[in-house]
Amino acid sequence: MRKASPNAATTGMICSNSAMTRASAALILPAAIIMGAVVIYPILTTMGLSLTDAPLISLSPPSFAGLSNYANWLSNPDFWHSLWITLIYTFGVTIGSYAIGLITALLLNMEFPGRAILRGLVLLPWAIPEVAAVMTWNWMLDYQFGVVNSLLGSQVGWVTDSAMALWTVTMVTIWKQFPLATVVLLAGLQAIPRELYEAANADGASRLQQFIHVTLPGLKPVNSVLVMLLILYTFKRISIIYLLTGGGPARATEILPVSTYLEAFKYFRLGSASAIGILALAFTFLITLVYSRLFLREEA
Repeated sequence: MRKASPNAATTGMICSNSAMTRASAALILPAAIIMGAVVIYPILTTMGLSLTDAPLISLSPPSFAGLSNYANWLSNPDFWHSLWITLIYTFGVTIGSYAIGLITALLLNMEFPGRAILRGLVLLPWAIPEVAAVMTWNWMLDYQFGVVNSLLGSQVGWVTDSAMALWTVTMVTIWKQFPLATVVLLAGLQAIPRELYEAANADGASRLQQFIHVTLPGLKPVNSVLVMLLILYTFKRISIIYLLTGGGPARATEILPVSTYLEAFKYFRLGSASAIGILALAFTFLITLVYSRLFLREEA
């Protein structure tokens, strides 16, 4: 039997690797085209608009404004106020969603009658369309006719009092978002081997000690991704706040996405609104980068 020479074998391996590379490129190409069309192109277009004085509607082409839009916003106290409100809202919703999601996941991980039904009910806030949910909350929190004030026997301006509005929209967003944390954490809890709990139980560990030394370490890989998702989902969320308060009262709930929307569609300054959008994107990227270096790299 004639054996292939080493050069022939090397040539065949190179051809095989080349074919695999082309096949991989062909498989990735559709996804790359879609990503370029729906992500890269809008970002580049927005960056271009942010360098102009483009109005929302105009028959004449916009004029080049350089970095003046960025300079105006970075020197504007309203921008830093919106960024501060955005950070409070984002971290409040993230901590609240995670805490309630963890408690709910721990309860739903226990064995009890009707657990399957309760698991379905927990998902309801997530499944209800956001506009319908916010309209319902708007009615419930109404100053004069809301059911919440009727039950409390008082008249609290949940969305009209500047001291209460931010906490109200944070509470509603937590209610809307905690099922996501519940589902992810419940999946993480069920992936923890039962043998670890049996061994801890045999060693006489209490429920609290099992939670600290078995449950929390077992959830560590899930926590890293979940917290990142909650931060990103909240940072860019606009519909709940806009529908409940419109950014008011007195800009008390005007987070960066709301500022962007108002600048574009209320004041018709598209170039200026694009600059806020790009600044918000830069802060999102910065938060993601810091979080990845602190937590995701450790998991890897």
